[in-house]
Formats: sequence, structure tokens, C-alpha cells
Amino acid sequence: MNADDAAVLIGRRVKQYRLNQDLSQENLAMLAGVSLKAVKNSEGGKSTMSTYAAIMMALGRIDHLLAAFPDDGVSPVQLLKSKANSKKRASGKRQITVDKEQELDW
Repeated sequence: MNADDAAVLIGRRVKQYRLNQDLSQENLAMLAGVSLKAVKNSEGGKSTMSTYAAIMMALGRIDHLLAAFPDDGVSPVQLLKSKANSKKRASGKRQITVDKEQELDW
């Protein structure tokens, strides 16, 4: 499967989601806040990510789109790099003066 085949398959699924909800292309366009041409293009596998996101939100299926891009979190390598740059101890350069006549209130 190449990128064009994948795009066509995604378009077919968008169309099936729309038909399963008994929506016309015009109604979906209105719900998603996109043009009718944008809906037709998305069903043909020729659309932008923001248009797919708007359509999937309107269909209540944005979780399906987000599932394609899971959050991997921080990689162990990045975690080690960030720990290497973190502060290990105080420099001792900051001096604090204490008023000895001040009464403690605890």
C-alpha cells in the first residue's frame, strides 16, 4: 500500500462514517464548518489534516483520528539528557540575612 492508497481508504471510511449517521454531504459540511467541496474531497482521499479533523469532530469520531497519532511521551534518551542538565546542588552564592532580634512566630 502506498500513500495514495491509504488516502483513498481513509476517504472511504469517512464516507462510511457519514452514511452510518445518515448525513448528507451538505449536512456534514455545515456541521463541520467546511465547504461541500471539502467534504467531497475528503471522501475522495484528497484533503488537508485540518479538514479531516473538522469532519471527524462533526462525526463524533475525532478519537479515531487521534488514535493514529498516540502520545509516546518522553523517550528514555530525552529523559536522561534532561536529567544531565538539571541542577544537582545549590551554588551557595545567595546570602540570606537573619534578623536575630526578630521573634519567631511558631
